[in-house]
Amino acid sequence: MAQTKTAPLSNPKYDATLLVRSAFRNLDKNYCTTSNFQSAYYKETITKDNKAISLNEAILDINKASYLNSKNDQVIIKNVRGSNPSLGIDPLLVKLQGGPNTALKLDIMKYPFLGCDADHLTEYYTFEYDSPVNIDNKLFYVVRFDQKYPADDALFRGKMYIEANTYAIGKVEFAMNVEKRGDAYLNFIKDKPSHLRVAVKSANYTVGYKEHNGKWFYDYSRSDVKFAATSKKRSINSEYIVSSKMVITDFSCKQYVAEKGSIMKSTDVLAEIKVPGDDGLIWELYDEMMLLALL
Repeated sequence: MAQTKTAPLSNPKYDATLLVRSAFRNLDKNYCTTSNFQSAYYKETITKDNKAISLNEAILDINKASYLNSKNDQVIIKNVRGSNPSLGIDPLLVKLQGGPNTALKLDIMKYPFLGCDADHLTEYYTFEYDSPVNIDNKLFYVVRFDQKYPADDALFRGKMYIEANTYAIGKVEFAMNVEKRGDAYLNFIKDKPSHLRVAVKSANYTVGYKEHNGKWFYDYSRSDVKFAATSKKRSINSEYIVSSKMVITDFSCKQYVAEKGSIMKSTDVLAEIKVPGDDGLIWELYDEMMLLALL
């Protein structure tokens, strides 16, 4: 989505929570109810103290499961290339597990809404209207949300953009409430040495959808997690940013069956996957497409 500007639209008279509930009640009307095939470009980077230490890209096929069932999306790696100059040099071996699978989990219309089931939204979140906007000639209500306090778990705050005619959620910008939470790293780090102290500074996300023939499809997502790592034992005092981006490059509503053994697991690390392929101009074209999608 791009070209966001103020919209000549008034917010509904009823509570913002009711509008959000309407958006989820219209799921079967607004989103694809069958599995469909998508092609995508994915890019992940890890920076240490503002210097890139790892960059990996992949061209994917995705078997996108129906929005009406609990089946997971399937990712098939078609081509991959990477650059990991810090391997063997950085005292911390930072890896991003899951990669494209994790990016797809940001699809809040497919997976539980930001840490809770859509039927229990008001138990965990508050909602209030912001000013409506016009995005690419479509009118959207904007609803701000935040977790209710106090809460044991770090949930989220952000804004969702709800299309005024269909009540489809077209975009969500959100951040995990990690500030001043010493245990926030448990949401992100699977394993670390006991001498290492980790503090999550921020965790920001965006997911966007695109309308095609009256249905809305997952179109792109972005994730940026920043954390500080310190250790007196290993003389470590650095700030890391782990970023991932995905953009859909083509899609159809046809059924798609992946070959056995070709599906990427949620425990896989993209940097460790080797798929021979062309390293020519196509990567630059995909990167430009991603930049346009994330404007």
